[in-house]
Amino acid sequence: MVVCILNMSLADNIKHFRTLKQLSQPQLADKASLSKGYVYMLESGEMTNPSIEKLSSIADALECTIADLIGQPKTKAKIKTAFEIPVGLQEFARRKKREGDPLDESDLKSLAYTQYRGKRPQTADDWAYVYEFLKRTLER
Repeated sequence: MVVCILNMSLADNIKHFRTLKQLSQPQLADKASLSKGYVYMLESGEMTNPSIEKLSSIADALECTIADLIGQPKTKAKIKTAFEIPVGLQEFARRKKREGDPLDESDLKSLAYTQYRGKRPQTADDWAYVYEFLKRTLER
C-alpha cells in the first residue's frame, strides 16, 4: 500500500516513491519514457511545474497517483460522460450502418471531438472525408 505524504514538495515525493520502488533515476526515466535529465531536474527541484502528462507518466511508473506526487489528498472528479454528436456525424454514422460497416463507439466519440482550427465538419460528406482520411493515415 502506498501512503501519500502531505506537505512534501513534488521533488521530495518523487524521490520518496522512487526509493520505495527501489528504482534509480535512470530506471524511473526509462519506465516513465522521460529523459534522465528531466527526472533529475524534478527531484532536485529545478523543475517545479511539469505537465499533467509527465506527472501521469511518472505516477504510472511509480504505481501511485498524481495526488500522491503533489502531496494532496485524493479526490474523485466528476466527469461529464455525455458528448454531443453533431447532426452531420449522426447522418454519416447511419449511412455507415446501412452500408454494413457501422462505426464503433470509440470511433464515433473520436470523430465527435474532431475540430480543425476551431471548426467541425458540417455535412455527412464532410464527416465521411475526415473519417476516410484518418482511417487511411492511421492504417499505414
